[in-house]
Parts: sequence; structure tokens; C-alpha cells
Amino acid sequence: MLKKAIELFTEISENKEDFAKFYEAFAKNIKYGMHDDSANRDKLAEFLRYHSTKSGSDMTSLKDYITRMKEGQDAIYYVCGETKKAVESSPFIEALKVKGLEVLLMSDPMDEYAMQQLKEFEGKKFKNISKEGLELAKDEEEKKKIEEQKKATEELCKVIKDTLGEKVEKVLTGERLSSSPCVIVTGEFGWTANMERIMKAQALRSSGMGSYMSSKKTLEINPTHPIINELRKKVEKDKNDKTVKDLIWLLFETSLLTSGFSLDEPTTFAARIHRMIKLGLSIDDTEEQVTQDEDMPELEGESNEMEKVD
Repeated sequence: MLKKAIELFTEISENKEDFAKFYEAFAKNIKYGMHDDSANRDKLAEFLRYHSTKSGSDMTSLKDYITRMKEGQDAIYYVCGETKKAVESSPFIEALKVKGLEVLLMSDPMDEYAMQQLKEFEGKKFKNISKEGLELAKDEEEKKKIEEQKKATEELCKVIKDTLGEKVEKVLTGERLSSSPCVIVTGEFGWTANMERIMKAQALRSSGMGSYMSSKKTLEINPTHPIINELRKKVEKDKNDKTVKDLIWLLFETSLLTSGFSLDEPTTFAARIHRMIKLGLSIDDTEEQVTQDEDMPELEGESNEMEKVD
């Protein structure tokens, strides 16, 4: 029976328009079959279709993806998210797009489960680009440049880690970003931000499993970004600069959002943004007493404004 079904799928796949209709109706069933049926997993994987950074409005098969892989590329890159629009604008794909590397864009919750079982396809391993361990540099010159950048930002990474404490497991200089200042990546064997969101939405989830599998967060900074460069200069000049801590928290919390996580304390994040807006509008807080907690030091310029008023 199963053999006959796979033969029928193969026959339908020979007509692009017919298969597009079939896939729209039964994609979840195929992915569930991959998760549940190890014997036929590789065969079912041939029927998978995904949007990608190079497929435009069409969807691509894994076989077609492999034909477009760049010379020396040894992995099939993919990223999961809540919607197609969200993954298309994900900071995780920035450097890969610059290097001309194609990324599969997955927005179906079943993709997270299916990809846990599908480790490789036709000898090419899958690489989730939202997890740590992504190395894109190939030639020695590029690798040397990255090592120099890591050395230059070593002190900044230490200050960021000291500021954020247990909120992050590590702070590293990465190579997956081109236009964003930083991003939150997760451990290779834990949940991604998307999987964590899916599991939190399950009413009957096990809290014990959640604490065990919850994302180990690593903050990766972009050493070439102007914000990171200016922050590094501030740290080198005075690591106790009272603006540094607030800026680090803002970068961390915005990175949580762009990386697909939710904020534990959205009101605290909003308060930081409001203070930045007040500073930009030259509004002081003399008429209302604002309590500054230890994680929210005065922003640069606030103390000067207060002195003027006094």
C-alpha cells in the first residue's frame, strides 16, 4: 500500500502544476511520514518543496537545491520561522546571501519535527543557520581576518557577558551577519527559537522537558557593524561608562526579537525605548520621579540635562 502511494506521488510530481496542488494539500502528511517512517524517510524527502533565497515565488526540491550548490559547499542551509515573511527577513541569512549561498526558508511547524529526523540528503548534511557552529570562511585570508576581528572584540565580548550574566551562555564574534549588529543563536542540540515558541504553545507540554531542552542562548556580534565598533571604542575608553550597560541590554533585547524569541519582560524593554525617545526629544523627568533600577543606568546626556535644570 505504501509502495503504491509513493509511486503515485512520483507520478504526480512529474507535472509541476499538479504537484503544486497536491503538495499544498498534503505537505504536512509527507512531513509527518518522514518523522514517523524511518524506512521511507529518504524517499519521502524527494517530495519536499520549499521556498528559498534563490527560488523567487516558486518552491524548490532538495534535488534542485543540490544542483545549485556552490563549489566547496558541503551543507544544505535552512532556517525555520513562524512565517515566510519572517524567515525572508531573518538576520541569520544575511551573510549567506552576500556569499551567494542558498538558504531554504521553512515556516511550517512540521518542518521543525521533520528536520530533527532528516540529517542529510544525497550525502549533503543539513545545517540550521540559527544554531551555533556556522563557519562560512573558506580561504586562509578570510579565516585570518576573522581571527583578528575576534581578538579585537575580545574585551567587548567579556563586558557584554558580564552585563547580561545568565541571560546568555556565551558572547562570541560571529560571521553570519552583514547588516545587523548582533543575533541570538542556540546550541546545536537544543531547541531553536522557533521550536521553543512551538513547544510553549502546546497546552500539554512537559515542563521538565522544557527546562532540559530550552534554548542555550549565545549572543553573536557583528564586528564590522558601526554600532558594535562604537560600543567597542566606549569599552576600550572606559568599560564602566554608564551608557554601555543600557546599550548592551537594548542590543540584547532587540536581538531576542529579531532572532524569533519572546521577551521575558516587555515592559522593561519598553521603558528603555521610552527613555531613548525622551533623550532624543530633550524631555527631562523633573516632574515625575523615575526609579532607576540597577539594570537601567542613566543614558548619556540625562545627567547633563538634570544639571542644567538644577
